Amino acid sequence: MKVEVINEKRLNHIHYCRIHKENNQLSGSFWVPAKSKSKNRKMFSFEVGETSFVLYDPDHVLKEKISGNTPSECVLNLINILINEDMEFLQKLEMKLERIENQLMLHKGSHYESQIFEMRKTISTFDSYYDQMIEVVQNLQEFYNGFETLEKRLTRLSNVTDRLAEYSIQLREMHQTQVEMRQNQIMQFLTIVTTIFMPLTLITGWYGMNFRAMPELDSSYGYFIVIGVCILIIILEVIYFKKKKWF
Repeated sequence: MKVEVINEKRLNHIHYCRIHKENNQLSGSFWVPAKSKSKNRKMFSFEVGETSFVLYDPDHVLKEKISGNTPSECVLNLINILINEDMEFLQKLEMKLERIENQLMLHKGSHYESQIFEMRKTISTFDSYYDQMIEVVQNLQEFYNGFETLEKRLTRLSNVTDRLAEYSIQLREMHQTQVEMRQNQIMQFLTIVTTIFMPLTLITGWYGMNFRAMPELDSSYGYFIVIGVCILIIILEVIYFKKKKWF
């Protein structure tokens, strides 16, 4: 059987994974998302004949050698190479989510919203990728045998991404809850401060009217009496708030 790798053909038109049969020839394409910001997505296409397998790899990103005794074995080998390290990659994503969760629990760090957003975007991309690959493998089973194990493997990867997506949603809700709790604490503190100073504002406003017949204006102790009353009001309010466990 003839196995050929061609690097000249440009594949900028590929945006998803698919497979189809035309004129008794099976062909397909793979759009593999990047696993890090420093790496670009991978694009491949292939054509399968009765005794030949042609792989188009214009960017020379596929380092492993594609081999097989039959065209179906070549396709199977190619897909296995593409997802060979994906479970480890997903485990690293889960570890990153766990670190974000620990930081949220300890109230350390910042920019949680952007971190969680980037993680959810990556997880969503790979979830869509695995769904497309499962569909490709199911279509391949119409022509070849021996792809059942590969389909189960892709299904497991898809299930992991679903779980990670749910995990990221829970972290986002956890972060949002913490933000709301902090806002409520701030509002509670400001409300208590405002409540404490409202009676004092009333007293100062009352005695700021400067009527001639107002009591305590001619008293030598009037100033100190008002200060004592204000302090007493503050103490009583603090005791009341403590009993109500408002702070």
